[in-house]
Amino acid sequence: MTRDGARRRAWITGIGVLTAIGTGLPAFEAGLRANRSPVKRIDRFDPSPFRSQVAAQVDDFDPLDHMDARAARALDRFSQFGLAIGRMAMADAGLVPGAGGAPDPGRIGIYLGSALGGIAFAEAQHEQYLTRGLRGVSPTLALAVFGGAAPANLGIALDVRGPILSTANSCASGAVAIGEALNAIRDGEIDAAIAGGVECPLSPLAFGAFDLIRALGHGFNDDPVQAARPMDARRDGFVMGEGGALLVIEAEDVARRRGAVPYAEILGFAATSDAHHMVQPRPDGREAARAVTLALQDAGVASDELDWVSAHASSTPIGDIAEARALAMALGDRAATVPVSATKALTGHPLGATGAMEAAMAALAIRDGFVPGSANLEAPEPELDALLPGLLREPCDGRFERVLSTSFGFGGLNAALVFGRPPA
Repeated sequence: MTRDGARRRAWITGIGVLTAIGTGLPAFEAGLRANRSPVKRIDRFDPSPFRSQVAAQVDDFDPLDHMDARAARALDRFSQFGLAIGRMAMADAGLVPGAGGAPDPGRIGIYLGSALGGIAFAEAQHEQYLTRGLRGVSPTLALAVFGGAAPANLGIALDVRGPILSTANSCASGAVAIGEALNAIRDGEIDAAIAGGVECPLSPLAFGAFDLIRALGHGFNDDPVQAARPMDARRDGFVMGEGGALLVIEAEDVARRRGAVPYAEILGFAATSDAHHMVQPRPDGREAARAVTLALQDAGVASDELDWVSAHASSTPIGDIAEARALAMALGDRAATVPVSATKALTGHPLGATGAMEAAMAALAIRDGFVPGSANLEAPEPELDALLPGLLREPCDGRFERVLSTSFGFGGLNAALVFGRPPA
């Protein structure tokens, strides 16, 4: 709260991204504009035992581009990603804790979401244990596998001493992390935050677990570029991805004091639970709709003020239609006209990082006047098309003042974020 009792406003002043379509903002935005899926046959391990054999891999990441060799050796891929993306975001914001009007290190928090944390490293180390015993296991294992490892390592590297919160809300983890950072800034607990999500799930057991419950798409193994097709009638499951996005979020007064130029303002956040099923969303989308309604109320934004919706749209048959029903319920008449993008053909589905990647897209949409399309969307089924006739196939330029982003995860975990153009 400000001294007069008003809620503090929160600005996005920096973005770091690491995705299958590009590392860093220029490459990321170029990938969004290209509107072509990067999905390929998995080459990290032999995928032939699985029904699904494709993924959105990050193939151009070299940790030595972002940290010294000692740090790279000490960290697993999950923490390497977190450190690299966090440094990108801070550099983009021009934020050095404690310097040049920036917040004190004790007033900067880290809020990082991940569904699976360091599971891939743990799996690899278990294989070492089975073949070589405990002596073959990395001494860093105990410090790498928990979800708080990436934000903790980032805090150490940046000398950031505010609160660290690791959210594990399935595929809504990144969005919830951003929402919690927003609330902490509003309440005056901190002055700035590094917030978002990171995910590195591409290992045989983790991948196989989702394949086992038939959540992954498998009908396009011979044509991987077509495999992720959110909202399309031929979708048959999500395509796993890896990567992450972290935002630097600052209280408006702090950002103004140091002359920071914002991408966007975070206006509202809400989360709900379906209390229905661990895998299947509520078919009517009722609780997902309530998350959207509450986020709009929190933002003070009416549905007819929205200029774009970034849909979660994971490319599952039941999930996408449930989301379409939820958006129609929450947005009313505006659902028939608002532009909607389903972007996971461009990033894959990076589980807990997805909401953070889409928050980065929302911030870029507001600043740059550009929204991505829905690659591989050829034709939605009739009900979905009737509910959301504004689905965008191709990227679109325009002026986007108010943007909604949705995130939904296994367990019926729902989150929604609303973004807007900051005041001049």
